Amino acid sequence: MVGLINIADLKDFDDPQGRTYREVNNAKEHKYKDGDLVEIEHGVRMLIGKQTRDCDGTPLYSLTPDLPEDHPNELIMAHGYSESGMKLINAV
Repeated sequence: MVGLINIADLKDFDDPQGRTYREVNNAKEHKYKDGDLVEIEHGVRMLIGKQTRDCDGTPLYSLTPDLPEDHPNELIMAHGYSESGMKLINAV
């Protein structure tokens, strides 16, 4: 029986430390902070509600139209947005 390997667990040949893709991604810091106003496709502006990560460690974000004072309601968040699809409008 052949075992399967997740591509994120392969060595990143561009990494001088010899880490896996997952290790490289987990070492990356999020570019945006909770509460930052960002613009996504079609000019839609939303707030960063939560910093998350993909299964391979890639930094992702959950976006929300409004941040309640106590804590964001995850039911009204759009999850899984990457930094490459956002532009910072106003930092907290």
